[in-house]
Amino acid sequence: MSENPARADIWGGGRRAMMIDDVGSKDLDDAIWVAAAPGGGWTVTVHIAAPALAIAKDSAMDHQARGRIESRYLPHKTIPMLGTDERLSTLSASAEREALSVNIAVDSAGRISGREVFRSVLPAGSCVRLPYAQVPEVLEDRDHALHGQLTCASELAQTLLAGRRCAGALAMYDLNRGFAVSEDGSIVTIPLKRRNIGYIIVAEMMIAANAEIAQWCVEQDLPILYRNHRAKMLTGTGEDLTAEIAATLHDPGLFEQLRSRINRTFGRATYSRLPSGHHGLRLQTYTHATSPLRRYADLVTQRIVLGHLAGEPDVYTPAELDQIAEEINGFLEADRPRRNAVREELERRQTVSHVLEGEYDKLDQKQWRKMFDLIVKTAPVVGIETELNRRLAEKILVANDVAKLASAVEAWKPIQSRFFPKVREASPELGPSVINGWAQLAGSAIRPELEEHKHPDRPDNEALFAVRARSGETIGRWQLAASKKTAIAQAMWELLDVLCGLKESVDELDPWHGYSTASVSEERSTKAAVTRQERVRRPAPDEELPDAVRGQLRALTSAKRGRAFDNPVGWLASFAETNKLTPVSYLIEAEGPPHAPIFTCTAQFGGYECTVTGPVKNHSRVAAAAALLREVFEDLS
Repeated sequence: MSENPARADIWGGGRRAMMIDDVGSKDLDDAIWVAAAPGGGWTVTVHIAAPALAIAKDSAMDHQARGRIESRYLPHKTIPMLGTDERLSTLSASAEREALSVNIAVDSAGRISGREVFRSVLPAGSCVRLPYAQVPEVLEDRDHALHGQLTCASELAQTLLAGRRCAGALAMYDLNRGFAVSEDGSIVTIPLKRRNIGYIIVAEMMIAANAEIAQWCVEQDLPILYRNHRAKMLTGTGEDLTAEIAATLHDPGLFEQLRSRINRTFGRATYSRLPSGHHGLRLQTYTHATSPLRRYADLVTQRIVLGHLAGEPDVYTPAELDQIAEEINGFLEADRPRRNAVREELERRQTVSHVLEGEYDKLDQKQWRKMFDLIVKTAPVVGIETELNRRLAEKILVANDVAKLASAVEAWKPIQSRFFPKVREASPELGPSVINGWAQLAGSAIRPELEEHKHPDRPDNEALFAVRARSGETIGRWQLAASKKTAIAQAMWELLDVLCGLKESVDELDPWHGYSTASVSEERSTKAAVTRQERVRRPAPDEELPDAVRGQLRALTSAKRGRAFDNPVGWLASFAETNKLTPVSYLIEAEGPPHAPIFTCTAQFGGYECTVTGPVKNHSRVAAAAALLREVFEDLS
């Protein structure tokens, strides 16, 4: 390749680029540098290792790389695409390296306002390694040398992600359960050691770099290996599909069905010298250029770009590019079964390791289901009750988990007696599903019969229902509630306790025994408190949400804001998790007589605080979350 002076004028002021990767990684393809722009927004530079400078077209090493297509990551070893000498092109924290760099200007709304592609020199010490595991620590440590830059990178990544979602892309990262949607629309597993904001930062920066290099090549009329992606059939919006994925993550069976449907719908991405758009990312042009040490397509594109920057004639003819694209596409399609088998083997080994170490919190839903199926057939193991409590608190416990616990062997009785009341209080609506699941697991034809009564002395607007559930001669106690649905759910929990031997079967003849009709007027006086908002506080200047987060909230359409109120508790929890904010806190206090309690719920988030009172604990929590949302939207509108 002819001489083309590489720029080294970008490293003033102690500037250092971050190489975020696994601890033992030997192929350091990229480094990123991010800074806030003076007028708002950000500037990000992605530096990419330049093996194309060391590997000539049609050389022996080029033929090896072309034959291997990409590095292979097997359960027991890695087969690199490049040889040992050529991999010395990897970026380094201690040695000077040349790189292909792309500089991108992004405004505060996440729109690209400028780009520059150039060859650069990375002086020794200009790059620093940052393992994924250390990313959260650096973000928490304000005194860390990389804290400011990493914070900017996190804010930029979240803004880019929000922009992609608004454009209709299927973009989702579930760091808790370890799933993400790849750029091609397939649902992939996030490696355990990468399940933090570092994964999102790297993914969003690489997508941006690849997209801008592709757009630059289009502007330069430069044929490269573009990454094209088309849907096989009409699909919903990215937002709709994301909601579907989130709704099925708790059920491994439904999740696998949805994964298969999405993969069939989106089809395969392919390489071509002509850009035809990328459906999964909702981009007109896209390429792969950020992993030239690991993928041959990236190496070819880098060779073309560097040659163009050096003023050389086209490195490849159109026919040569077409042939390379055909070879890569054919290889990847044929290799798909092997990659799936490797993925399944890695997941199996990971599951075994987590179970042996008692690391149940590191299991995804599919792994947890398989493990829990087996463990309830033997005596409880150390740490399992703690894990059940964690899943309940984090709202990832499902009815099937409780049904399995109900069907467990006798040794689980102590855990059942402690855990069932917690689930009943936190998620009473699961009662009917738990009973049905327990009956299926037990191979029983149990079909609970319900007896229902409405209090004869209460007006319709203050109705009170009594319900009990029975299965043959096994009978649960009467349960009273202001709604029939709530009473039925509670009756199912009572019956479950009896079926599991935790309570005695009792045939109470009078459903209203112990209930005083005199309490009707007392309860009527509290009815107005259902949605009374007693206190509202907005954040002080030092408590305000980050600018990037405030920008996201302001950008929400009225339709999206409306959907947030469909499930305000869930929406706020998801928003806080996605943006790595302190979770919403709910303080609930109860007053009044046992038969007619009044619950006061105070919700706090981002400096906002709302207090609401109501006669139903869960309703007051939902109302407080809705009031909190209303204050946030009004304050930022």
